[in-house]
Amino acid sequence: MIAGVVVAKNAREAVRLIESSSADLYEIRLDGFQSRDLAPLREFSDRLIITVRRVEEGGLSFIPEEERLELYRTAMEIEPAYVDVEVYSRIAEEVVKEAKRAGVGVILSFHDFEKTPTFGSLLGIIDDMEEMDADIIKVVPTAKTLKDNARVIRLYDTAENLVAFCMGPLGRISRLFSALVAPFTYASLGRETAPGQMRVDELRRLMVMVNGR
Repeated sequence: MIAGVVVAKNAREAVRLIESSSADLYEIRLDGFQSRDLAPLREFSDRLIITVRRVEEGGLSFIPEEERLELYRTAMEIEPAYVDVEVYSRIAEEVVKEAKRAGVGVILSFHDFEKTPTFGSLLGIIDDMEEMDADIIKVVPTAKTLKDNARVIRLYDTAENLVAFCMGPLGRISRLFSALVAPFTYASLGRETAPGQMRVDELRRLMVMVNGR
């Protein structure tokens, strides 16, 4: 499955992007919203991943941690399929606790825009995520060499419910691999939100070329 990343100023603009797309899921980037009214998104709630990304991991604007936590709480009111919070953020444990209470799935994520950590370091990150009882674990470093893709792909032998790939121009092969083996992977609806991110239609064409569907 493909999760289209929705960058919009408000929920109504996000809905227009969703209605014009063929993605299976949609990641709503609340760190780009200028309004907290999420009601228009409710009809798509079972296909939504909602995140309020912090700037250290690619957020579109700086939002204090307490305000981010309030945005997650607002998001849970429309009962999305998942909320995504960074495993090493200060609010991660509280978001996980409240999501579990609300019956909302949890994605714990890690992003490194500078490099791909060692394989041992990546395994340690995954262990931390599993200890926090994530439903999906997402590990996204940056490929500096083609071998970095192999390091990340190896992670699929060590964890279940894993979404892992590399950012950057050299990471596109791992993005395609994740589309074939992960529960879902990410693609843009037009505006790239991470280096090397493919468009939904581009990634779907590649998936058809590789496995015929």
